[in-house]
Amino acid sequence: MELITRILLTIHVASGTVALICAFIAISVKKGRKVHNLVGRIYFMAMMGVAVTAVPVAIIRPNAMLFLVALFSSYMACVGWRFGRQSRLKTETKPIVEWAMVVVAVVMVGYGLFSVITGTPMGWVVVAFGGIGLQFAITDLRVAKIKLDFANRMAAHLQHMLGGTIATVTAVLVQQVVTRMEPGNPWAVAVWLAPTVVITPMIAVWSRKVLTTKKAKLFG
Repeated sequence: MELITRILLTIHVASGTVALICAFIAISVKKGRKVHNLVGRIYFMAMMGVAVTAVPVAIIRPNAMLFLVALFSSYMACVGWRFGRQSRLKTETKPIVEWAMVVVAVVMVGYGLFSVITGTPMGWVVVAFGGIGLQFAITDLRVAKIKLDFANRMAAHLQHMLGGTIATVTAVLVQQVVTRMEPGNPWAVAVWLAPTVVITPMIAVWSRKVLTTKKAKLFG
């Protein structure tokens, strides 16, 4: 069992690392180019690897917070990848993952509040991610059958992809930083929320620029 656990953890960490590398490459290169599309596909597959391995790892080594965050990030990557495909304008997709995310988000909020009530301040982090996930899922359900124009589709694409990146960066920081802190350290919550606080404004600025200029460039 220990060997299986090590293998799963290795795949989980490797998938998360590949996803982060691909995310930064995708942000850096011109949208629509073969390189961007390639790293986007690899990012999507890596995030699915994170999600698939998170389930058995969470059972073997219980960590509900990281498990729920992994589901959140995988949803963001999945729907973001779908928005990025040109075929998204031509076909309708049954909103199965959107409804699944609604359920997961409600569970996250409930679990987070329960954790806070029982004396675990870190529960607020799960509440925050659950609230964000619920907002995205509800919005995605509303546009599931709408043929979005290029600007709105690209805005939705980058919002979801960068949202998934926030969760992945968070998981890395938690594993590498929070686990080395003393139990009850108040700075642990700050580490959890730092990626959200830093990257979210960039997402807002970039989305507004895409909707205004009809171009997917962050600079220029």
